[in-house]
Amino acid sequence: MAFLLARRKEDLMTLAADLDLTFEASFTKLKLKELIVKSPDYVEDDVKKMLDGIVEERTKGEEKAEKEKIRKEKKEEREYELEKLRIQAQRIANIPNSAENVQTPNKPIHETFHKFNMQEDISLNLTLFERHAELTFLPKKDWVQKLIGLIPIEIAHLIAREPADKCNDYDHVKDLLLQRFKLSPEKFRQLFLFHQKDDEKTWQDFQHELQTYFDGWTLGLKVNTYDQLRELIIADQMKEKAPYDLREHFLDEWSTINSPIELAKKFEDYEDVRRTIKPKQFKSFAK
Repeated sequence: MAFLLARRKEDLMTLAADLDLTFEASFTKLKLKELIVKSPDYVEDDVKKMLDGIVEERTKGEEKAEKEKIRKEKKEEREYELEKLRIQAQRIANIPNSAENVQTPNKPIHETFHKFNMQEDISLNLTLFERHAELTFLPKKDWVQKLIGLIPIEIAHLIAREPADKCNDYDHVKDLLLQRFKLSPEKFRQLFLFHQKDDEKTWQDFQHELQTYFDGWTLGLKVNTYDQLRELIIADQMKEKAPYDLREHFLDEWSTINSPIELAKKFEDYEDVRRTIKPKQFKSFAK
């Protein structure tokens, strides 16, 4: 009978209904179990089979609903991209944005704005928002109001605490968000190295994400030439091979040392000091 309590309450309610038992939605799992066990039709093996069938049916329904949700999301994503292309084509053709020649989209323009992904760099989110706002001809005076609906509530509260003459100034709000939430080059490096492809995203999405993280890492360190990039990659590889004691000793400046020559000198100086200290420690113990 313990198998009954291992199932979801909703499954027990379905089972009770199939057994023509009277119950209320407020019943606990324990009360439902007692009701089912006391049923005149209760035969443990038969009830187990019935319950397994109920669970299987529910699971199939949930999987179907999840697939339908993903299908709708992908459809909305395609509609969003098509809408952008339509607006871009309209702008390229220099067609005035008037009621006479602009076809009303199937979905209101404001609904095509996507929520901010706070796992990505804030500057990337803002850039996409600005491009979309321009493509949809959203007046700049309305940008902050639109932005508020796309960001987490705690960030919206941060904006709301700004002075009245500043909280509706998009440029001021943008600077505020960049200062507060922009990822560091070291964080971008970690994202670039350890980022995994999402099963629901395409390889092009994955390529774009990696490129964003790589650019955030390198451009954040002002790496603009091949020689600078070579030094950065070599220094990063040296850090990967460094033993724990070196990492711990240089922890405070670890992410800022990006010259392999400087890194090698610091590592060698540290090991020279350790070699000098160890014999002295050994002699003191020997005494």
